[in-house]
Amino acid sequence: MDKKEIESVFAASVKTIDGEEFFVFEAPKITAPEFRLYYDDNGRVITYTCEKIEGNYITVDSQTFAECRYDVRVIDGKLSKVNPSLVIYKLKPDEIEGTNCANEDISIVVNEDYANKQLWKLHAYELRSKF
Repeated sequence: MDKKEIESVFAASVKTIDGEEFFVFEAPKITAPEFRLYYDDNGRVITYTCEKIEGNYITVDSQTFAECRYDVRVIDGKLSKVNPSLVIYKLKPDEIEGTNCANEDISIVVNEDYANKQLWKLHAYELRSKF
């Protein structure tokens, strides 16, 4: 390869110092990653990632990303630690989304073609502490 080819292929430039030619390569620019926490509609953590995927997310610092805690919630766009004793889960019937269950017994999950079915959805309620 001649100088022109090397310069174009490797993004290098040729410098002459004291009669000798040197190839000077430029280092690529390093960009800091964006640490993301993806969460569902209830604020529960789905995943921590640096990738750009669809869904609700907030950016977090490197320490929070490294901890990768799933016992936190996103409330009003901010990360909040959750005390498990202050969260109540309730299974409620729903008209739009949820899991198809038999009307005779909620513990039996059925197909969409099943005639006597009901949609059930799990709701999480967080009690606010006064402390």
